[in-house]
Amino acid sequence: MTYHSPIWLPPKPSRAERKIPRKSSHHFVGELTFGEELGQGQVLTFESWLEHNVSLVAIYTPGVIDIREQVKVQFVNANNKVGTHYVDFLTTEQGGRRTAILVKPLFRAVKPNFRDMASRVRAVIAPQIADRLVIATERTLLGGKLARAEQYHASRFAQPALDRRVRDAVRGFVGPSTIRDFLAFAGVGPDGFHAVIRLVRFGILVAPKPGMLTMSSVVHMGDTP
Repeated sequence: MTYHSPIWLPPKPSRAERKIPRKSSHHFVGELTFGEELGQGQVLTFESWLEHNVSLVAIYTPGVIDIREQVKVQFVNANNKVGTHYVDFLTTEQGGRRTAILVKPLFRAVKPNFRDMASRVRAVIAPQIADRLVIATERTLLGGKLARAEQYHASRFAQPALDRRVRDAVRGFVGPSTIRDFLAFAGVGPDGFHAVIRLVRFGILVAPKPGMLTMSSVVHMGDTP
């Protein structure tokens, strides 16, 4: 885990291939930033609360190194005419695999017209745009994935002094133990909680139980040195 310069840089602008409205009377729209811990943030826009939540889960999925939004795809529609669809998100993994994500509430995702459009988009995205296409609904957020992603996102900014202390403590750590006991061992107490979350995120510590981390969560050493 490498910490970059503490000098703040403004986030890089959105890479959406169509303009996202700044406000709407019918949709929850907005933007977030991610990647500040790697040196500079990146703006990511969304057009619904479901898109916001799916994007967080995607950003913090192990192996994902980048995510873009609103990627243009042209396909042949049911009327045999060229149609345009904008993929909600496109993730890139460390191994190079690209995943196009279509975000829809479940009650809409099961409708025949949407399924037909999704199958047509899936047929044309490889290999130029993505290697696979998935549909994300509210079910994607089950199993504690969103709670953990929200914690990773809230804890993404380094605290250099605390980070060094908990990282040094890992060298002498014999687990498993609760986060509370690990922080006592590190000599930092509850102030180091976000630093431990960062260790878990980067695989230096492992929290086997899914969902939100608490001071009572059990952690053990991971495979990342």
